[in-house]
Amino acid sequence: MGDQWGFNLFQQIYCFSMMTGIVSGHKGSEQELQDAMITIFNDKVPGLTGNWTISWGPRVFKEKKDPKYGPDNVWFAAIDEKQKICVVAIAGTQADSGPDIYQDIDVVEVVDFNAWVGQWSQHGGITEPQTADPTENKLLPYCAKGVCAGVWNVLRNTSTAAGEGMRIDEYLRSLDSSYTVVFTGHSLGGALAPISAKGLTQANLIGDRTVKVLASAGVSPGNEIFAANYTSSFPQDPPSGEGYQVYNLDFYNTLDVVPQAWSINLLDDRNLENILTKIIHPSEDFSLAAKILFVLAFGQSLMSKIRYTPLPGRSFTGPPPPDVVNSVSEVLDYLSNGHVYYYWKETGIYEFMTKFYDGISEQLGRPPKFDGEGSR
Repeated sequence: MGDQWGFNLFQQIYCFSMMTGIVSGHKGSEQELQDAMITIFNDKVPGLTGNWTISWGPRVFKEKKDPKYGPDNVWFAAIDEKQKICVVAIAGTQADSGPDIYQDIDVVEVVDFNAWVGQWSQHGGITEPQTADPTENKLLPYCAKGVCAGVWNVLRNTSTAAGEGMRIDEYLRSLDSSYTVVFTGHSLGGALAPISAKGLTQANLIGDRTVKVLASAGVSPGNEIFAANYTSSFPQDPPSGEGYQVYNLDFYNTLDVVPQAWSINLLDDRNLENILTKIIHPSEDFSLAAKILFVLAFGQSLMSKIRYTPLPGRSFTGPPPPDVVNSVSEVLDYLSNGHVYYYWKETGIYEFMTKFYDGISEQLGRPPKFDGEGSR
């Protein structure tokens, strides 16, 4: 199949990042959802720029195995042998997933990142994150318990498809050392990807391979110590990279609500205060409800006893939300654009992704719902 897209490498990787959400909102067993992903991957991936194959997974993980529930975490690896690149793509929040909501909002409890990662090993695997008391030592890197739970799901589970029986770290160690490994994800995946990359490299579970991160719309996953340590391990690459074409920075829309969580420091470029001062302008009738939601989010961050700090980012500004917002449903309507489709457009992958999602909708029996403006 010829290359009709002409994507650069960053666009290719962003496509994989966004592909991870294809079974969000769909119900079925883990195997049924994985089979659907494999079918659409086999159809669509050969048409993507490059010479990509799905080399590990895809893996669908569900805490509740009942097929009436949808997925909780989804991830896979893709490899291009000519470019010597392996992409580990991790999904964001899955629709109707209670465990994913927990991963998003459980920021009160935190994990001592160094203590947790220090327990990881090739033979012992990835241990479950434990709650820590950050007041005992404020100079340590801490991360939100919810995000760490998502990372644990991704790193501890073995593949039941390509690379069967191997955890993702075991698969990555099987690659030739000449490969560059890129962890990528959007939204919740934009937090899971950098923590996974940082944890696996810190635990020396990927060897001496070059590791990079291409994240977008991620929340602030930890405190200022974690952010500083991450930046030291994963500096901007290349230093002169422009727009979305740069590794190790969180690429975000300044008018997207999600990346504003969970900092409450007004000096941070992304912080919760921005939501009601710069992004969402509630009507008089909706103002009280909006302020209550803000206070609840602010309180969650404050009760953690750490200062959530954004990872270094690169911004763009998409089209604005309505001048006045009247309800939570209108906020969610804007989010479908500001948190998803405007990223597709900014990175130049919109047409590919709409066709890709049409394919999975047909495969699983849900008619495609895209229109010319990118709303769903």
